[in-house]
Amino acid sequence: MRILKAVFLAAIFLGAAITMLPAQDKSKLFKMEKDSDNDGKTDTWNYINNQNVIELIEQDQNGDGKIDKWRHFTSDGKAMKTLADTDFNGNVDETTIYDENGNKLRVEKDTNGDDKVDQWQHFDPESGKPTKAEIDSKGKGVDKTIFYNADGRKERMEADANGDGKVDQWVSYYSNGKIKDIGYDTDNSGKPNVWQQYNEDGTKGKAGFDTDGDGEPDKWQ
Repeated sequence: MRILKAVFLAAIFLGAAITMLPAQDKSKLFKMEKDSDNDGKTDTWNYINNQNVIELIEQDQNGDGKIDKWRHFTSDGKAMKTLADTDFNGNVDETTIYDENGNKLRVEKDTNGDDKVDQWQHFDPESGKPTKAEIDSKGKGVDKTIFYNADGRKERMEADANGDGKVDQWVSYYSNGKIKDIGYDTDNSGKPNVWQQYNEDGTKGKAGFDTDGDGEPDKWQ
């Protein structure tokens, strides 16, 4: 298990593409089968060590007879890694990584099916709430970063809309998750000079402009 953990962590930090999990040696583990949805078909396989601790759970989540989720634990039962094939195409497209205490740290996703991670969700290991999400929407590197408050709600986002590697859009959110305002850098100054406000129901509000270059709106319409 320790060897597997080291291999997968190394692959992640090297930016490797998501691939299928290599077969694990289960010869020393006791297998227990379950039909979790009572449809008459086995869909969950628990692998238990001689200390009566589950080290691996395999699941068939869509009932097609193929395993599409793997949950790995240390020998003392702490969560280590979860891999899932969420679109059931035979390839892992979601990986959840935990810290040494079994708390969730990060979820990495391939959302477009090209076998490359394009979304990284970060979590506070103590509260379990999201802290940040990084998104590669164009396949050229992270171009959107969403920040969450202590309650796990979206607070703001920074985006590189034109792909030059610099933030040129700043978004803030209402507590209901709807956009509150967007600031745009239209003159490549590195700060917003145009703003669009939105009402809490999602409808457009006022537009603001910075006419004196101080990074603050001084004209509204």
